[in-house]
Amino acid sequence: MHAQFSIVQDSWQNAKQWGQAESYSSADAWYWAAGGIAIGAVMLADEPIQNALQWSDPETADVLNPFMEPFGNPMVMGSISALGYLGAWAFKNPEIQDLSSVALQSMLSAGIVAMALKITFHRERPEEQWINDPYVFHGPSLARNHLSFPSGHSATAFALASSISVFYNDPLYLAIPLYSIAGLTAWQRVFAQKHWPSDVVAGALIGTFIGRKIGKWQRVRSSKLSLEPSILFGTYSGMSLKWQLDPISVRSEKPF
Repeated sequence: MHAQFSIVQDSWQNAKQWGQAESYSSADAWYWAAGGIAIGAVMLADEPIQNALQWSDPETADVLNPFMEPFGNPMVMGSISALGYLGAWAFKNPEIQDLSSVALQSMLSAGIVAMALKITFHRERPEEQWINDPYVFHGPSLARNHLSFPSGHSATAFALASSISVFYNDPLYLAIPLYSIAGLTAWQRVFAQKHWPSDVVAGALIGTFIGRKIGKWQRVRSSKLSLEPSILFGTYSGMSLKWQLDPISVRSEKPF
């Protein structure tokens, strides 16, 4: 039952999952192998892709930017998720409480990984340069500039989108708009000269991987409240509430 779990307990249980071998599968290795190739391929073409995206319609960008930037902003989406969690707790809605917990954990975890890589590589942002050179890396330091790789906004947006999508078992009516908004957020970061294309690809891969992992782990432990008919001696006698584990939440499910 959900009452047994708080967001602190959720986070602790999910954090332990990262260190367990059974949390991973061969699909995870293939994911990162393909992802590494994709990041490398895009990085080789960063400059022409960046230049091509600057031809996007400025008026369209002006309309989309106010919506896309907040979707990848961890402070904005984190605050919304936290309010959702508190509201669900107050109104005793375990499903929304679980969902908000998943979103918060996913965004926080993706943000930590993204920041660790940022301070490791210290790649110059496009807006920090007089020339368009995507291959300027300054190496590890705690400096607060040159934090282009990977894109934190993209990591946040895709962590949010993927965690919500997988929590509900990836229905197309939910997955398509969520991933589309995350994709537009990544595009906005490149168009605004905040990131190179390979930055947002890396951020998207990180966010998606973390969001899907945490979403599935949370779903395994989540209970669902169902309303079922009561049958007494073969005769309908009313409705009853029943707690049960989500049938799609099974340990044998692929981790990714």
